[in-house]
Amino acid sequence: MKRSTAILAAAFAATSLLAACSSGGPESAGGSAAPDAGGLKGDITFLTHRTDLADTVLTDIAEEFMAKNPGVKITVESSKGDDVLKTQIAANELPDIMFVPSGLGMTRKDYPTYFVPIDDLGYTKENLWYYENGAGPDNHLYTLSIGLNYQGFVYSKAAFRAAGIEQAPKTMEEFLAAAEKLKAKGITPVASNFKDGWPLGNYADGAYSNDVTGSKNYQNTLISKDLFAKEPGSLLEGIQFLKTLADKGYLEKDLMSTNWDASKRDLAQGKIGMTYLGTWLPAQIEQNGGKPEDIGMFPVPGAKALVGSADYMYGVTKNSKSPEAAKAFLKFMWDNGYMPKKAGMIPPNKDYKADEPFLKELLSYNLPIVEWEAHVPEYQELINKAQIDAKKAAQEYVLAENPQEVIDKYNKKWAEARKALGK
Repeated sequence: MKRSTAILAAAFAATSLLAACSSGGPESAGGSAAPDAGGLKGDITFLTHRTDLADTVLTDIAEEFMAKNPGVKITVESSKGDDVLKTQIAANELPDIMFVPSGLGMTRKDYPTYFVPIDDLGYTKENLWYYENGAGPDNHLYTLSIGLNYQGFVYSKAAFRAAGIEQAPKTMEEFLAAAEKLKAKGITPVASNFKDGWPLGNYADGAYSNDVTGSKNYQNTLISKDLFAKEPGSLLEGIQFLKTLADKGYLEKDLMSTNWDASKRDLAQGKIGMTYLGTWLPAQIEQNGGKPEDIGMFPVPGAKALVGSADYMYGVTKNSKSPEAAKAFLKFMWDNGYMPKKAGMIPPNKDYKADEPFLKELLSYNLPIVEWEAHVPEYQELINKAQIDAKKAAQEYVLAENPQEVIDKYNKKWAEARKALGK
């Protein structure tokens, strides 16, 4: 679920959600007619990163498909981590349908190595966001996104009311004032989930920079300059924002004992004011008891755009012994955003009409919508060479007695990698 978190999710950003199998599903929205699922046979393993939904929502969808296609047996499996996937790749034992893992350093050029083309399923750049990010270098489509993400501050309207905050902040001054009011009321102003690290990606991995600068991908500009450059909207400015929140006591009291699941419950109960994550989060807050009308979302203060990105990508692997059945099930899940909506995601269909209150609020700011671009290969090469995790760098920066030493250390590693690669 992490935004695009990291290396692979970023590289595999792409497309999705339209038509179903003709064995009972609706016609595709803007795509070609669904393939005839009649007579399909095969045993399909569907590997998902959504470990929270594997035994419930996703299994239910699989059973729906099997009821319409009795010759197909589908087993839903939860991810056991990138290390296990790495072993499976080495042994050529990948499942039939799988997500693109977030830490194996793949790029779009690797798609044809691991996945089969799905051009025949009716998905086009005219009806889907991020089509090109799901395509390989040969311009064939290989992967579909589980959903569309925008980043911003998800907040508890109940917490805001309790603190006397009448409206969501639009400027940094208003934001810090709201945080102070929440703190004075005994409410944690901002949940960072600092210990887990991955939630810090918005501050350290480009989300802040993209929205503040309106860039399609700020990180792609770093090939020719410092990783933590001193400029408006930089990664440095993002982690400085995080440190400001920590220094003012606006984050959790004990940063190294934060708990992700507890934070969602606390947001649902108004014990936490807000958190900086993606549009995938409100559904999980609702699952923890939050009321839809009490969940709001606003852009990061100073944003010039909402930079949308694809979430985790899914495709049919070359290992599949029943690729036609696997593709039919993939299409069944993505028809009209069926599975993404059940997973609490925003379907990336271009004709999708937002009906979620928090999303309507976010879009009401009327910021330009920018389609995020995947990392260019040169940036990926630099990250791999430098062996830098910007989220860990953010943790170090916030906790350091001398933050500048942290910046100097990582900028030096970045410069050395640039030199080694001739950048």
